[in-house]
Amino acid sequence: MVAASLGRRPAGLLVLCLTTGCVAAGTREQQFVQGHMEGLPAIEFVRVSCGGGFFAGSHVCATVAMAEGMTLQFLNLGYQSFGSAPSRVRVAAAGGRAPLVVSCAGQSGFADVDRAGLFGHHFSPAIDRVADAIRRRRDVIEELEFWPQCPQFWEVQENDGTAYRYCAHAAGQVGVPPPRPCG
Repeated sequence: MVAASLGRRPAGLLVLCLTTGCVAAGTREQQFVQGHMEGLPAIEFVRVSCGGGFFAGSHVCATVAMAEGMTLQFLNLGYQSFGSAPSRVRVAAAGGRAPLVVSCAGQSGFADVDRAGLFGHHFSPAIDRVADAIRRRRDVIEELEFWPQCPQFWEVQENDGTAYRYCAHAAGQVGVPPPRPCG
């Protein structure tokens, strides 16, 4: 009986330590993102969350409100989202609209904010990092105002032949994505 109770305690402590480590890791990454976002000019308020998981793992979400009342919501933020070679960050909402991009190759979701320039076919030069997206927030919101409401869409073909379809829905609403541009 003593051996059985000793066998259970370490397992319980192990789970507790793992859970605490997960929360601590996610909290550190959220604090890192919060500090970097608050350091950017024109930002009035930043709300950061971990997407409901224990690990942040570059899946931190941030809603940023500017002094003039504009808001942007970003997904996939984390340690790798800042600097000269940022990882892919996505815009989940801007100006009350949520952009969707669909390709035949399986890419479906919110518009990337990175050097690939998937934010829009006439959005040039492409946004290359979060600070640039915040600095160019008026351009981002203006671009989304031209995107049709889902399930309508418009299609763009890149130089390499890859086709993308774009649409936007009201932020917070579940939109019907456009059909994939296959064949």
